[in-house]
Amino acid sequence: MVGRGEVLERMTTIEGAGGDLEALWQAGGIGVEHQIPVVLCPPHPRLGGSMDSAILAEIVWHLARRRHPTLRFNYRGVSASTGTITLPYLPTADDVDFADLVQDAEAAILQMLSSTGAREVAVVGVSVGAFVAARLLATHDSVARGALVSPPLAMVPAGLDDALAQAIARSGCPVVVVVGADDTMAPPRSVELACKAFAATQVVERADHGFVSGLSACARFVATALGSD
Repeated sequence: MVGRGEVLERMTTIEGAGGDLEALWQAGGIGVEHQIPVVLCPPHPRLGGSMDSAILAEIVWHLARRRHPTLRFNYRGVSASTGTITLPYLPTADDVDFADLVQDAEAAILQMLSSTGAREVAVVGVSVGAFVAARLLATHDSVARGALVSPPLAMVPAGLDDALAQAIARSGCPVVVVVGADDTMAPPRSVELACKAFAATQVVERADHGFVSGLSACARFVATALGSD
């Protein structure tokens, strides 16, 4: 039984190109008109990121209360997801190839569209997941809006370059960008400059990269931005 104020998420599996991905899905309520479904991309798995990250859980809670179906997942090679992690340790001076992570997120989008019957989804990405979500906003026809939380530009400066920013702007997707005022991995000024072509940046006071403080404020920004116009 689900208690008052709780959210029921069910374990499920996503069939990905790199193997089966474990995921958590919730339906956004029963017998109600739903808001746009949301796929959530977790932080860097080599930095402790997974679908169980506190910030993802908080965002899901706020989205569920607003009747958004949600699907969060683990990238290939993380926890019970099969396959191999290909993302390098960060920071790195080399260009980072996010193709495998984007491919895993695309599999999650296809499953969400199939399970809800929706034509469009929103995407949320946290930390490195924000770079994944940015690529989906720029290229995926079924992605209609999104939220980028703490893109770590200090660790991967090219993760959100001018070409990608302009591609997101051309897509016309509404986007919110949220960072902590004390985040050294995603310095607010750097993030604001990188994202000015397609979104304004919301800054959560007294929050760092992991939102040890300001967790609810961050999640509220995201959930409010992803609601219907």
